[in-house]
Amino acid sequence: MALVETSYGRLRGARTDGVDVFKGIPFAKPPVGELRWRAPEPPAPWPGIRDAHEFGRCAIQSTIPGDVGELIGIATGEVSEDCLYLNVWSPGLDDAKRPVMVWIHGGGNTVGAGSQPRVNGEHLARSGDVVVVTVNYRLGALGFLHAPELGATGNEALLDQVAALRWVRAEIAAFGGDPKNVTVFGQSAGGFDIAQLMAMPAAEGCFDKAVPMSGSLTEQVTAAAGEATAVALARELTGGSFDRLRAVPAGDILAVQSRIPGARWAPTRDGVVLPEDARTVLGEGRFTSGMPLLIGHTRDESTLFTVFNERFANMDREGLVALAREPFGERAEQAAACYESDRQEAGLPVEPLDLWAAISTDRMFRLPAIRTAECHARHTPSVWMYRFDRESPARDGRLQACHSLDIPFVWGTYALPAMQRFCGRDDGVGRLSTRVMASYLAFARHGDPNNELTPDWPVYEPGRRATMLFDDDLGVADAPLDGIRAFCETEAA
Repeated sequence: MALVETSYGRLRGARTDGVDVFKGIPFAKPPVGELRWRAPEPPAPWPGIRDAHEFGRCAIQSTIPGDVGELIGIATGEVSEDCLYLNVWSPGLDDAKRPVMVWIHGGGNTVGAGSQPRVNGEHLARSGDVVVVTVNYRLGALGFLHAPELGATGNEALLDQVAALRWVRAEIAAFGGDPKNVTVFGQSAGGFDIAQLMAMPAAEGCFDKAVPMSGSLTEQVTAAAGEATAVALARELTGGSFDRLRAVPAGDILAVQSRIPGARWAPTRDGVVLPEDARTVLGEGRFTSGMPLLIGHTRDESTLFTVFNERFANMDREGLVALAREPFGERAEQAAACYESDRQEAGLPVEPLDLWAAISTDRMFRLPAIRTAECHARHTPSVWMYRFDRESPARDGRLQACHSLDIPFVWGTYALPAMQRFCGRDDGVGRLSTRVMASYLAFARHGDPNNELTPDWPVYEPGRRATMLFDDDLGVADAPLDGIRAFCETEAA
């Protein structure tokens, strides 16, 4: 049994294999009733001792259909609008002041939870002597609805994340953590959200280091677009009445949110919570000057989406060029040739579907990560870039190094039965995970990912673009696939 005293009351956790675990800790009041679409409020204190043996309920969400969710580990438990809970793993409830790592989960801001088995914090806590925290936040329309009529900014989910980080600052010392050494890390939507937190006034001072994985600076939803989505949602649910929206069952909101044309559940430039473009704020270092940044992506992010999409099953060169006209216009054929040449030189597959997946990867993940790193490097030298290259054996290897594949390597959860099909079962999986974890743990402890298990890892600078390639043969590459980057950035300009 493990007991800890917080500002809100005592918690009873469990000690397992040298790690104290506390699950389902409330960090805000349930965002229900009149608190729906409101900024989170501090939790109510409780009398006596509260058991923290079970995960809190996950945010309202749908399951991912087909094999994708099972393969990558998006499993969740019971869902509820009452979802603002976090979980803590600690090697000891003492005054050791260990580094703290806080995880913001991904899932397109519509699915996911801090209780997924693939982000079990015991492995990181035990091997790195760190305190690990995972959090839930409101998803979909319940977390990202911009409706001034309701006082909803469209950023309540980000405010949930801030509330969790402020809870960590205030309470984590009782769990053996150092409130002055907090690293926030997250993947996909979690990474995209972290980039917004770095530019968000309300998040200033909430964390000391950042690791956005497969997520970086992206366009915010405009206030006008957000309000149009809110109007459409109200029309579907109440005939247009905003006054009645807070009484609509959460399940009905979930059922309708996916039917709203053009809806995008993402951070909104509302003028208050996010008053400016994040790229401008981050580039100026207004809140993050001097903050160490570790950022990167998997090599073949978008294969997770192309391989499972029958639309792309028989893509030929003509089909590739037709799709490429959307981002490249009249330069579509040139773009295809550039991707083919650069990837061929790097020894990467160049079939039409491979090239389209690479284009999609660059647009959503790789090029935004580079831009984010270069924005931050304007004022902070402590920037490191990585690319995760190890390939998944699933789907006959067609997934390559796809989106989400790096997560079980970072968390040391690759041996879970559900993860073995995705990660593989050979000895190299464990060896690579050990080295990836060592890099993340070194970064969390010192603000520098260099460690004795990996080659020298130079900081990221626009002139060199040094990138650590996480694979069986670990090593640094300078400006990988830079011909493509230069072509795309010329197009963007």
